[in-house]
Amino acid sequence: MVKYLINEEYDVEEPGAAKAFGRGDKREDYADPWRETGNAVLIGLPGSGRAELARLLSGRTDKSVVRPTDAKSAAEALRGRGAIIVLDDRLVDDPEVRPLIHGAGKVFYLMADTRLLSDRVAVREGLEGDEAAEDLWRNLSARLAEVEPTFYGVLHFILQGAQSPEDLVDDALEKIGY
Repeated sequence: MVKYLINEEYDVEEPGAAKAFGRGDKREDYADPWRETGNAVLIGLPGSGRAELARLLSGRTDKSVVRPTDAKSAAEALRGRGAIIVLDDRLVDDPEVRPLIHGAGKVFYLMADTRLLSDRVAVREGLEGDEAAEDLWRNLSARLAEVEPTFYGVLHFILQGAQSPEDLVDDALEKIGY
């Protein structure tokens, strides 16, 4: 199944009309999920550096790292407070978990090229040979095509996963206003 970023078509009464921002429509009028929950949620594909960034953020914020393994524990973590939550891509795409993510805290998508991700995963898992690396790259590329629209739908910020987690931690802390 292929998902597309824009799935719905809308009929509008006045196609040429412009919208002016009113009370409640400005960014600063919306609740800040970080202030409400104290959570930071890290999403991305394998190899993007979510786990290491979570460890570094935890050390700088004294918040615990939670890495749910199923939809039930993910929903529980997302309803909780004061944690660094690391979500695997399959949980981000889970229909029970997806609606909870955006409002659970500041959501960071660690975006990176699938070639880089596959190289990192191959090294981490000790995979050898061009064929194994090529298969891994194809699988990650196919998975990205499926799940990236969901990532875009729940994120607050994009971090460049090509950078090391050590290089990203200060940027993430600035974005969560810590």
